Amino acid sequence: MDYLMRTAWMIAGLAGTLIAVPIAAQSTIGKPGPTALTAAPHTSAVAQHVEARPPEQGEYITDAGWGRLLLTKDNGALRFSVESTTGQSMCSLQGTVRGTQGSAEDEAGATDCKVQFSPVAGGIDVTTPTPMECKTLCGYNGVFEARYLRATTGCDRNAIARTRAVFQQHYDREDYQAALSTLSPILTRCGQTLEWDEKGDMRNDLAITQYKTSQYTQCLETLHDYAEDAASPDDAVTDNWPPALADRYLAIVRAARTNIGLCKKGLARQKKD
Repeated sequence: MDYLMRTAWMIAGLAGTLIAVPIAAQSTIGKPGPTALTAAPHTSAVAQHVEARPPEQGEYITDAGWGRLLLTKDNGALRFSVESTTGQSMCSLQGTVRGTQGSAEDEAGATDCKVQFSPVAGGIDVTTPTPMECKTLCGYNGVFEARYLRATTGCDRNAIARTRAVFQQHYDREDYQAALSTLSPILTRCGQTLEWDEKGDMRNDLAITQYKTSQYTQCLETLHDYAEDAASPDDAVTDNWPPALADRYLAIVRAARTNIGLCKKGLARQKKD
């Protein structure tokens, strides 16, 4: 059941792998498609900006969870950390914000990479007036410019990790109804900003719990997005995926394949009764 500031989020980013798997074949370490991973994110030109003001502290997440922005106060200074994963490229920037502009830092201190933070309704548009300078830190294919949405209550990385831990405890005690009530709201409330592999893990976790509570139809609905791939050979599933991500997605699909099979059999038995 079960990705530098990178260390600060490493535990939360790998939360799915830290939770013990109650049924090994049914939960994975693992977007429902490579297009979502490889398409460069962009900021809407018609977005309605609120009056310019310094960004507020907190955690912000892109749509589909591929990028995360953390704004914190450190000795009175506003610090930023941006972390993103697009395709096989990863980007990590940290620095200090003055007004609405941040200066990224490396081991030697401030650099020429500038990051602009423009508050908008519901989040922050993150852009850069120095794209080439930022590529020296972020990598040529690294992307971080996008709209970052403020994490809603219960949807920040630490909150999700705590919720999944509580879910695991209920599951291990075979209190499946409590486990279901704990995990189900996360997919509903936080689905927009969950990363593809985390969402895959959680859908499989939810599905097997629905199976345990004889909710076979709901189980199949939970795994609907993976049904087509689950019915395909493994090599066809990974055809269009970059090698670094193919195994992770395949693990999600294999777990879904197992769970779909269980729930189909359960539904057939239920209809006979």
